[in-house]
Amino acid sequence: MPFKHIYSNTIFLVSILLFSACELNQKVEEKKVIIKEPDPISVNVHTLKKETYPIWIDFSGKTQSVDEVMVTSRVSGELEKILFKAGSNVKKNQTLFSLDKSKYQSIWEERNAILEKDKASLNLANSNVKRYKPLVKEQLAPREKLDELIATKKQLEATIKADKASLSKAQLDLDYCDIKATISGKIGKELYLLGNIINIGDTLAKIVQTRFLYVNFHPSSNEVSLIKKYKSEENPKVKVLLNNGDITINGQIDFIDNVSNTSTGTVAMRARIDNKDDILLAGTFVRLKLFITDKIPVIAVEPNQISQNQQGEYVLIVNNKNEIESREIKVTYANNDLSIISKGLKEGDRVVVGTVAGLSDGTKVSVTEVKNPILKLDK
Repeated sequence: MPFKHIYSNTIFLVSILLFSACELNQKVEEKKVIIKEPDPISVNVHTLKKETYPIWIDFSGKTQSVDEVMVTSRVSGELEKILFKAGSNVKKNQTLFSLDKSKYQSIWEERNAILEKDKASLNLANSNVKRYKPLVKEQLAPREKLDELIATKKQLEATIKADKASLSKAQLDLDYCDIKATISGKIGKELYLLGNIINIGDTLAKIVQTRFLYVNFHPSSNEVSLIKKYKSEENPKVKVLLNNGDITINGQIDFIDNVSNTSTGTVAMRARIDNKDDILLAGTFVRLKLFITDKIPVIAVEPNQISQNQQGEYVLIVNNKNEIESREIKVTYANNDLSIISKGLKEGDRVVVGTVAGLSDGTKVSVTEVKNPILKLDK
């Protein structure tokens, strides 16, 4: 009887264990049924096609005045007047400094008096010659006397020429006491104070012409080749950007050197810009954009659409299965606005626009077509 009781209990326990195992297995299967694939991630895409864009190349440059002169003195003397405000704009032929004129005025008056005296002597000599000519003709006076009078007259004529030259020199020296601007532009600080003795050749100030400025910059020889090959204008236009692009000054290329610097591999280039609002000073470092062309259709993407890994640069595209695919690319040229792609992308490819977390090869996505995100700059 005890054995039968033990046997019954054993069967009961085994039944319970089997039932529990079946119930557990059923729950696991139910959980497996609940698991499903994640919803596709929403992304914006732009379908590529060849388009023309205004293509600009960015450079750093330094401004230089188109014209600048040192204001120097051509005579010596005490500085009596300063007739400008430092840092102001001055006009050509405007009087800037004035030296003491008393010495040069005296010299002028002395030489003028000598000229007037010699003129009077010449008038007398002319009268003598005129009076003696008929007397000699009538043989009432010796020929030698007339020859002597004619010689005196010629000597006085030569003397008067010298007197006039001497007086002109005195007049120039007198005029040079007023030191004038030889160009229009912005004048710097005076280098001498009133009362100083100024010598010939002393520099008193500097004038810089700022209405137009040069911008000197040095692209690589490869960039110069690109410019020459694709430029659509004989003298490409440029923009100088200030205050993070809020201010633009326009100009044109006016010089490309014909040799490359062997040390740096760069080529000297220069643009001439219109500084009509007097915003820029000479010697300022600036950002310059040089226009190449807007005539060539290219495949291009925004620079922020490009990522990089150990294999190189790539972009994310959406394939025909609406799955993310990494596409390695080769960039021919890039600036802040666009990257031109020469390999890896073609017309019809759908490139992911913007940054979306969780994207990798094979990720299922739902797409929304958006407009070309590249900022099209005005030509």
